[in-house]
Amino acid sequence: MQKSWKILMSLFMVMLLSMSVTFAQSSYYEVQEKTLDSEFVEGKYPVVNADNILVKSRINRQITKIINDFNQNVQQENDIGRDLTGFIGYEIKANSDKIFSVIINCSTMYKGAAHPNTYAYGLSFDEQGNLIQFSQVINIDKQSGKNIYTIDNLNKEIKAQVGQHLFDFHKDVTAFPQEFYLDENMDLHVLFQRYEITPYAVGLVDVILKK
Repeated sequence: MQKSWKILMSLFMVMLLSMSVTFAQSSYYEVQEKTLDSEFVEGKYPVVNADNILVKSRINRQITKIINDFNQNVQQENDIGRDLTGFIGYEIKANSDKIFSVIINCSTMYKGAAHPNTYAYGLSFDEQGNLIQFSQVINIDKQSGKNIYTIDNLNKEIKAQVGQHLFDFHKDVTAFPQEFYLDENMDLHVLFQRYEITPYAVGLVDVILKK
């Protein structure tokens, strides 16, 4: 990795960490920060400590899978001659006895690119350390009879929360995005990636659907 690119990515790392390593007010789990400094990828990610070894294993397994897959993908890109650097960061969004939620940010930057490309993974775990699937959240909403998590409500909240930042050519979304998390109030946050519905400068779009 060339020195100039290391400096650029280091500056980006400091900027992203200053914004993103956010701990919830209440901290049920002890969270340690682990550093990754491989040949082409650097950054930090969380490791959860829990009294229950199964809970600890389930949470950390999902997090490290994302980190390892990302590191391997960047390595493979460089193996075929592409000059690519990577960075990882994270945001803890909930840390209670009911829910543990985290966003894992994986950024890549090709040599000569104007800015990194970042994909944010949303992960939420129940009290047993099981990864919560979106289908579970939707089913609970339907069974309660509230029907809050609908496409119509999502489009209303998009306009209400980020309307001024939307692309001029934006049209109503027709499906929920893939990434989401639950906060400590168990409200649903859906995540739109950079460029998905807003310009890059807006960053990750976090739309909350409150119960």
